[in-house]
Amino acid sequence: MEEYLYSLLNEALPCPVKWGYFSDGEAPPLVTMIFASGRRDHFIDGSGLMKGSIQIDCWAETYLGALEIRKSVQAALEVHIGGPLKSATLSAIRDASSSDPNLVHRTSLTFFVIYCE
Repeated sequence: MEEYLYSLLNEALPCPVKWGYFSDGEAPPLVTMIFASGRRDHFIDGSGLMKGSIQIDCWAETYLGALEIRKSVQAALEVHIGGPLKSATLSAIRDASSSDPNLVHRTSLTFFVIYCE
């Protein structure tokens, strides 16, 4: 599922996408993703779907730039069902903005996802 989500967002967004955090020297705009939680539902036959939360951070030089990337992420995920991704529901949006012109701006989304492994 990780590879699938990476490919989906990488094709839909105008900036680099990666799992984890960005490193020194990487410049925005970019998108980073981390798993915030996850669990498997078990059935009598032993198989089940995975359910979890993925945090997607949208980084840009300006707050408006971060908002534009956020809108693109939402547009790509909220309507998509395919491959191992069975559902992606937006459950939270957070902003981390500053008036300091030297800081990078970020807006974060948390999606509740249901997927097959």
